[in-house]
Amino acid sequence: MLRYQSALDQVVHPNQNFEESLKLNKHKLNSVLVNINTPKRVIKKYGGINTFLKHKVVPQNFREYLKDFGHTLLVTKWRWIWLTVILVNLATYFLFSFFWMWLAYISGDFDPDNTTPCVVNTKTLTGYFLLSMETITSIGYGYRYPTENCRKGWILLTFQALCSVALQGVLVSAIYVKISRPFRKVLNSLFSKKAVICLRDDQLYFIFKIHDFNSTIWCGTKIFLYFIDKEGSYDKKFEMKEMKIKPYGSLIFPLEIEHVIDKNSPLWKFGSRDIATKKYEIVAVAEGSSVITGQVNQTRTSYISDDILWGYTFKSCVEFNESKNMYKVNYKDLKSVIPFDTPLCSAKRMEEE
Repeated sequence: MLRYQSALDQVVHPNQNFEESLKLNKHKLNSVLVNINTPKRVIKKYGGINTFLKHKVVPQNFREYLKDFGHTLLVTKWRWIWLTVILVNLATYFLFSFFWMWLAYISGDFDPDNTTPCVVNTKTLTGYFLLSMETITSIGYGYRYPTENCRKGWILLTFQALCSVALQGVLVSAIYVKISRPFRKVLNSLFSKKAVICLRDDQLYFIFKIHDFNSTIWCGTKIFLYFIDKEGSYDKKFEMKEMKIKPYGSLIFPLEIEHVIDKNSPLWKFGSRDIATKKYEIVAVAEGSSVITGQVNQTRTSYISDDILWGYTFKSCVEFNESKNMYKVNYKDLKSVIPFDTPLCSAKRMEEE
């Protein structure tokens, strides 16, 4: 409420009625609240990275892309992948259609008196294109087909078959690896939208929740927490300070990830007002392997002042169902918070007192 009270003070005159002031200064209030609640995140809430290269080095020579062609295909967007597949196949069909046409020409197929043609039933570019397509796709020859009268025709046929196998192998492998590689992020956020700060065992704790019902990071789960101080100019160098977390166990249940606010914590001097007003960002990263596919996945999120609730704790969402003799997770209460009696002062001041 500290942030909202400071915003209302700018639009509500002390000698005016509260409702009248809001009606007269509605647009001003909206602009103040937008300025307050429009943070500049380093890590977006869904896990995307909010950074870019100011002076990106773009290769001037096409050979730079070919040096690591496999990686170039994998990082390319899907529309360009499919466009590449279509264009490469069309180019291959046309290239070998000209080869077949040239081979037929030197074999005398275009001579009206020729009775032993190299390629039967075609003398047009369209026909040679269809012949090339039938050879590459291995669907079998039909109306048009090459004969033993072709001069060195077996060389062209063998070379085209080998090129087809190599080309299709490269393109199919690239598409398969792009499909089966780990996603840039887990599609469904595993983190709670809000984090809380509350008192436990006479110490302040920073707590957020994580769950993994789809088993995307169950194997070798690792969770990291980082603090970014963004006070002052945005042009300064940001440093990420790691925040130690307590042992969290297995993800068979929704877990509360706890960070003790002690002398080594970047939140040591933060009181409730500092949490609501200072510029900072807490980044949470979870990674692990899926028990279904074995792929390594990573998910991220960030917490800023608007996402952290002081004096709250998460509501318990796990209970035992005696009739079914099973533990039940109440999804409605998964990310619910309830008020919790917590001092408003910082952990440093609590220790001094």
